[in-house]
Amino acid sequence: MNFTASFLALLAAAQSIAAFPFGGSHSDDLVAPVPVTQLVCDGDTYKCTASLDFGDGRWVADWNTAVFHTGLFGGIDHKETIARMAMAPVPVTALNCDGDTYKCTANLKFGDGRWVAQWSANVFHTFAPSVEEPNFAPVPVTKLTCDGDTYKCTANLQFGDNRWVAQWGSNVYHRGFTATSEKPSFLQQ
Repeated sequence: MNFTASFLALLAAAQSIAAFPFGGSHSDDLVAPVPVTQLVCDGDTYKCTASLDFGDGRWVADWNTAVFHTGLFGGIDHKETIARMAMAPVPVTALNCDGDTYKCTANLKFGDGRWVAQWSANVFHTFAPSVEEPNFAPVPVTKLTCDGDTYKCTANLQFGDNRWVAQWGSNVYHRGFTATSEKPSFLQQ
């Protein structure tokens, strides 16, 4: 009886391995991280959402963010005006990350163009730490990818030897629509 149960378990394991499409035509879908095709930020939910170039095109990564107007600091309180503004997901026009503050800032295509989304990120060199302390003023992002295996998004930074990246935790999931708008320049690959 023990031999029969072991044999059946071995047979079931062999069948499941044989059913997995190793080297099949869909093996490219298993590669992570994947490129971001669209990035939008939402002032109502305080989330940024990246559409991922993966599978059926309905995979996304999202993360919490602060959304604010850069011209409202230190000025008159405009809470009533802001409350009347619809801040549904809007496109991101530029993305910069700062190694001094460890924050990434997305410029939003909204209102007067001075709205931004900002979140914390780890900023590091992908090879080896440098002996000298570089100046990490906000620098442009050249490529943005998200990884459903590690649940992290990584932004390649236009800085130094171009091996600097910013990375942050993200939710990665499938949703029911496909984004079809034009990519901003920092997402062009």
